[in-house]
Amino acid sequence: MGFFDRFKKKQQESVSGSERRQAPEADTLCLLVMDQVLQDVSQAGNLVEQAFGFGVLEKMDQSDPRMLHMVVKLEGVEFWCSYMPFPVPQEEMNLSDVPEYNFFNAEEYQAFCENKSFWIIAQKGGGQSLEEKRHICRLFTRLNAAFMEQEGAVGVYVSASELLISKRVYLHYEAILEKNAEDPMYFPAPLWISIRHGKKGDISMIGTWGLRQFGFLELWFMDPKSEWAQIHEKLYLMSVFEITGRELYQNMDTIAFTPGDTSVFKELNGALFIVGGNV
Repeated sequence: MGFFDRFKKKQQESVSGSERRQAPEADTLCLLVMDQVLQDVSQAGNLVEQAFGFGVLEKMDQSDPRMLHMVVKLEGVEFWCSYMPFPVPQEEMNLSDVPEYNFFNAEEYQAFCENKSFWIIAQKGGGQSLEEKRHICRLFTRLNAAFMEQEGAVGVYVSASELLISKRVYLHYEAILEKNAEDPMYFPAPLWISIRHGKKGDISMIGTWGLRQFGFLELWFMDPKSEWAQIHEKLYLMSVFEITGRELYQNMDTIAFTPGDTSVFKELNGALFIVGGNV
């Protein structure tokens, strides 16, 4: 069995004609979090032009010297960018009391908690299809990286997946995206999909949070036996397989991560749970 063959389902006859996928969320939103109030907000426009070339700034409004609203147009797609010179409202950014230090360390997390200002970066209505949503998220990743060259940038909060990513980690994955810019089958899933840990009674669970924005059910492993890093890798790869259109996992499909060891997908409460097998 090849490495990628492990993530290919074996579809059951009973569901072979009932492929289900919702439309992606057409809007896409991120918050770029800062640890200071910017004195020169126009710097952001210069950084965007340095990254993407002169002429990508469609509109700029700085009628209030403390704030900046601008429209960036990349490959025909408009992104609305607004600087807010005050901390992110508590209800707009979910900060866990018990953070999982996967994409930030304790110092970086503290900077998120003590943020002083932020950018709202939004794309409205462009993600009508999976292909369009995927394209917008790839552009979004590159745009966020350009904005993070600003002094005081802490990192990104992805609203749809409630995902916090430090500047250090974000730029690492964005660099990988740049290296794979010509590969349509590459997608930076760790920058868009969160991995959550939970329990149902005494049974541990690990799963995704954020696949819904692409029109898919969330994927959860029920009572996994493998190390958490291996489960995370599986979830990211399975997410990429769906987002890039190579797979669509459904209720009662089966999958074998090792030959002869089969797990089954079971749909419950808007998610697909992967149960059985020595995963």
